[in-house]
Amino acid sequence: EEIKQAFRRMAKKFHPDKNPGGEKAAEQKFKQIIAAYEVLCSPGSRDTYDQMLRVNRANTRVTSRRDNLRRKAKNDIAYLCQLILYELLDKNVQTALEMYEDLISKGLHFSLDPYMSDSDIRDCEFLLAEAYHQMGRLSEAARLYERVLERERKKAYFRGFAQEIKLMLKDVYIQRITKANCSEDILTNMDKVLALDLPKREVAWIYKKAAEAYYRANDINSAVRALRCALQINPKLAGAKRISRKLEIRNDAFKAHFQDGLRQG
Repeated sequence: EEIKQAFRRMAKKFHPDKNPGGEKAAEQKFKQIIAAYEVLCSPGSRDTYDQMLRVNRANTRVTSRRDNLRRKAKNDIAYLCQLILYELLDKNVQTALEMYEDLISKGLHFSLDPYMSDSDIRDCEFLLAEAYHQMGRLSEAARLYERVLERERKKAYFRGFAQEIKLMLKDVYIQRITKANCSEDILTNMDKVLALDLPKREVAWIYKKAAEAYYRANDINSAVRALRCALQINPKLAGAKRISRKLEIRNDAFKAHFQDGLRQG
């Protein structure tokens, strides 16, 4: 009833016939009044409009806060760190990375610690790690994931967060193993991934991936040892036959050496 009364009052006021000399402006206003009335009289349309209004207001607040942070960030590192987190949360990843890397370039051992709360640091470092991870910049991703996991081990942030970080790190380490060009890099990342305390079946699969990486690096003995470890954990490991055949071709003593290892293991 209130909507109807307001509509009649506004329609009467802005009807073109009631506004001689200003018919065009009145006609435009009159059309807006009709459109508003149609939206407000339909519960479905009104709910949709209310939702859009909330989003628009939220976007306005976001824009205002970002502009405020940008002004303050010019002279204050703490505000700049907050702006980096804000841009990450708002999916402006490239902008955030550029600001973060600019900070790192100014100080070799730059840390967010003096400038942010513990929870904001974890959010920021995890999101930065995730961005590097997706870009294939695995060293940067591993460094940040490891830092967040270390914080989580000292004091839990929220339930399940440590497990999420471990899953991310597992993927990073495995990618680094498969892309490694030398045995030392394979071993380093194997040590790191095994320290994550993964389920045995996953560990067996990772040993197989290491065996394949050692084979590509032409370190046949290490490949044999890695494959032996994989099959000791899971004798029915999928894909193990293929690398086994490759190793037999490259190493005449492979079969006896491998079988002896299984008996001893």
